[in-house]
Amino acid sequence: MRKVALMALVAVFSLSFSLSAQDSTKNKKQDSRRMPTEMRWTAKDRAENMAKQLELSDEQKAKVEALFEQQDAKRKEQIAQQQEKRAEMTQDREARRAEMMEMRSKALAENDAELEKIIGKEKMEQWKTYRNEQMREMRGRRNSGGRGMNRNTPRTN
Repeated sequence: MRKVALMALVAVFSLSFSLSAQDSTKNKKQDSRRMPTEMRWTAKDRAENMAKQLELSDEQKAKVEALFEQQDAKRKEQIAQQQEKRAEMTQDREARRAEMMEMRSKALAENDAELEKIIGKEKMEQWKTYRNEQMREMRGRRNSGGRGMNRNTPRTN
């Protein structure tokens, strides 16, 4: 009888812990979400808070509120400009990538030419063969879901 009661007690505790763990992850996700570009306080709220903290006159409060509204408008404009730039950058991405690949291939050809002057044509061919083998292995590992730093350790799947 004691064993059954103990087993039931353990089951209840383990179930309650798993349920509380599930609830806490939902709450964390909801708490971490924020409004992306909206301010939490309006210009008027911030001006009122400042007036209360610093005991500003009504005239000063009105000027501060106007300043905050100008700052908010400027900030919204900057955000809109950044979003436009982000859209342009994604469109230009392929063009920039092609340009970078071309620059890299030119640099590689120049480096190979200088290296060939130093080590000779025969050793340069050996080096190119070795380098191409290494590139194939790297690409193969990357495409097959390689193990990164632990690539020499056996898989445990």
